[in-house]
Amino acid sequence: MTETHRLFLALLSISLYLLWVAVLLFKQRKASNLDVSEHATLVVYASQTGTAEKVARAKAAALADMETTSVVSMSDLKLDTLSHVSKAIFVVSTYGEGEPPDAGRKFSSILKKAYSQSVLPLSHLSFEVVGLGDRQYTSFCAFAVSLFDGLNQLGGKAASPLMTLDSSKGEHLSLLDNLPSKNTETSLVLTVNKRTCLNTVNQTLASGGRGLYALSLGIQKAQTATSWVDDSLWEAGDILEVHIPASQQNTNAEDNVGRETATRSYTIASVTSEGDIKLVVRQVVKEDGTLGLGSGLLTHSSKLADSISGTIRKNESAYISDTQCPLILIAAGSGIAGVRAQLAKRASLQNAGPVWVFYGERHAEFDDVLDITLSPFHQAACLHKKSTIFSRDENGGYVQHLLQQYSKQVNAFIGSEGHVYVCGDFTGMGKGVDEILKSILGEGRYEQLHEQGRYHRDLY
Repeated sequence: MTETHRLFLALLSISLYLLWVAVLLFKQRKASNLDVSEHATLVVYASQTGTAEKVARAKAAALADMETTSVVSMSDLKLDTLSHVSKAIFVVSTYGEGEPPDAGRKFSSILKKAYSQSVLPLSHLSFEVVGLGDRQYTSFCAFAVSLFDGLNQLGGKAASPLMTLDSSKGEHLSLLDNLPSKNTETSLVLTVNKRTCLNTVNQTLASGGRGLYALSLGIQKAQTATSWVDDSLWEAGDILEVHIPASQQNTNAEDNVGRETATRSYTIASVTSEGDIKLVVRQVVKEDGTLGLGSGLLTHSSKLADSISGTIRKNESAYISDTQCPLILIAAGSGIAGVRAQLAKRASLQNAGPVWVFYGERHAEFDDVLDITLSPFHQAACLHKKSTIFSRDENGGYVQHLLQQYSKQVNAFIGSEGHVYVCGDFTGMGKGVDEILKSILGEGRYEQLHEQGRYHRDLY
């Protein structure tokens, strides 16, 4: 190779590198600047399960005849964006005990950093905040409260007092009257085709446990507000809202006062191509021996061939579009439903990325239900490894302890592109897993997992 050739290759390499850097900068600039008109009312939502987004879109639709609106996720919002509008409406949920939902974590940090500066960057802004939460938690609507206070501290002027609504009691439903039909949920009429107790229920109950049931629900009818639906009804990660008729409710129950139909939410355990909606439901037994409202209907009082109505609620925070990346699926108890759906999605694809499943239950002898629940995908080519732990066995523990046990391997498996999906109880397993992941990955990579949308929490 001559000196001229070497020089040409060097110049070509430098040119390609500079072009690559320019493309990255363009993409970053495009991603960081929302296309928002200065004359539009900005409607911002921070939603974990989709309810806050629906309320935000309904509020935008209600304003459509009077003003221009732009609806955006808080995950895409920067303080600079707010400097270009004069009015903003925020609809936000609160996650667990006072946390922002995943979509609001980054903006929440931006606000906290802005507090330390002696400027009022939002002095031109008129704003409203609607908070959705659950009064069972001591930190009811805490993120909405902190957002409202933060916007005030940065100079914003509240157009109305903070509104806080208990969405578990349906206090937000009146705000959905203006929701455009294209955003409405799919209504279903379902048939109970099959119900199986997965564990040894008598032994489990004798030791203080509760039965875990797998259900297959056939689809009689599927309808949106405008049309009948035949396929693509749901994605892995979506939620089935089961409607419990008034005739099957305890009318004295506090959470059903004034409501003709109560609902209970369950992560769907199947994918659309399987042809039915599968659920995994823990039978809830109360202190007085009665069964929980939703679990009692699904695991006991409904008969085979009975009809059940429900709606499918989109849960985009649980969608994993990258099917080539390494994927860790974590669950305990009935959270295995979400794991099954995510695995089913990958198992149907060729050359899908590797999946590592972590699962926790109570007794190995009675509750080792992983393979039967994941059937027929428990030996899929994409399944890299299955790791289980049982809390009530000798030397047992919880699923977060299992992650700690494999901390080095987990760290390497996630790498720079891996995703993590967690499904199950928030207060116990969800918090424990979150703390261990932060310890395993370190603060920087943990935050990166959040910011890049690679940490999917389907917790309740």
